[in-house]
Amino acid sequence: MVVVTLVDGEPESINTGSGVAVAPDRILTNAHVLADAAEGEAIIGVVPSEGRQRFTGRLIAYQPGRDLALIQLTDGRVEPATVATGPVPDGAAVAALGYPYSVDRARELSAEGFVTPQAPIKSWGRVSGGASSQRFDTVLHDAAIGRGNSGGPLVDACGRVVGINSFVTNSEGVDAVFGFAVSVRELLPFLRGAGVRPQVTALPCRSSAEQAAIDRQLERSEAERAALARDQAALAGERRAGRREAIRDRILAERDEGLAVAGLLLVFGALFLSGAGTALATGRPRIALGAGLAGLLLMVGAPVAWVARPDLDQADRRLAAETPKAALAAAAAGPLTCTPDMDRSRLTVSDPQALTLDWRSEGCEAGRTQFADDGSEWTRGEVSAREAVAALRRFDPAAGRMTVERFFLSADAAATARALQARAAPRGCGADALDRADQFARALKPLLPPAPNERIVYSCTGKPLP
Repeated sequence: MVVVTLVDGEPESINTGSGVAVAPDRILTNAHVLADAAEGEAIIGVVPSEGRQRFTGRLIAYQPGRDLALIQLTDGRVEPATVATGPVPDGAAVAALGYPYSVDRARELSAEGFVTPQAPIKSWGRVSGGASSQRFDTVLHDAAIGRGNSGGPLVDACGRVVGINSFVTNSEGVDAVFGFAVSVRELLPFLRGAGVRPQVTALPCRSSAEQAAIDRQLERSEAERAALARDQAALAGERRAGRREAIRDRILAERDEGLAVAGLLLVFGALFLSGAGTALATGRPRIALGAGLAGLLLMVGAPVAWVARPDLDQADRRLAAETPKAALAAAAAGPLTCTPDMDRSRLTVSDPQALTLDWRSEGCEAGRTQFADDGSEWTRGEVSAREAVAALRRFDPAAGRMTVERFFLSADAAATARALQARAAPRGCGADALDRADQFARALKPLLPPAPNERIVYSCTGKPLP
């Protein structure tokens, strides 16, 4: 940020400082950086940390009591930061971002260099809790800052703003230097008063190492559950095999019983037919008729009893009939409800919310968004049209798990990724879209940082959202 003080319309002095975007067209900084603009005539130049453009702005809010000021861009838009509203733990790692004048001077930066977009200087330190300025609420830290850092953000290990660097202690060349940053407890009321609603999060910052340790513990727990499930499945298999043998023995007994019944029917049928012949020979026609009909019925019943015996292959059908069916989630039955699994997720700026996933077995979401078949998972790459963010979404239907990895991109990388998406991303669903989804995901990965900035893991079930 460059502030050019004017006297009678002519430049008199130049002052530099830092700032942070809290909305696409709002820049937050210190009041003392813009004192000349507040008290007289000045030109405010805003130089982003990346890209090729530089903008002008005007002062719209100014509170010296909090050492805060707000600039509105008169042209252009920038990517806003996220403010962490939770407490900053004592000893937490923080970084001061900005443009210290001593570094610019050591680099022999030219006047043109001051108004050319360049990455900020980052210095790491720790929060020293329990000490605040008497003028306003501050965060005390030992990250190195100097002239030019004023108005720049103090961020946590997840990149969220936890303060605005304001001033340092007077070391007198002997004592250690500490920095004071205006705390979030001062920032939020100031921004609300100016009509700005910044992106905020109350989630604690979980480092990559902490998340990796949690992942390892979860993997061990899953392995133990999988081993238990295998043991239970083996025991159930043994029980099923034993039950099948019992059913088979019962079928064999039923077959023997059917054979015996058929034999008895034949014997009794023959006896009745023989008795009918004897009755007819002795002049008793009515008895002969009744005995003959009974014999014929018994003789006909014998083959029926033989055919009615159960087959041996009925063992599997009977076993299946008495085994409860597992409730399987069918993608075509309706949308899935996916809720964030906070233990598996590492969020830095996003607000975790449940979502609906209308999944189809062919890897098509909602009938219009095709995923690539990655073997055990379905994968899709996406680039935001509004934010400098790319995402890789992975869905495992067997586990009912959706994983979204979000990568924060530079302005140039985002422009390249968007151009690739416009040219190569699949549209609709089908065999051609399946191939394009795979090719686009492969082409997108080299444009992404080595590790995602966020990972959001969702557990998906067949219960629809209310």
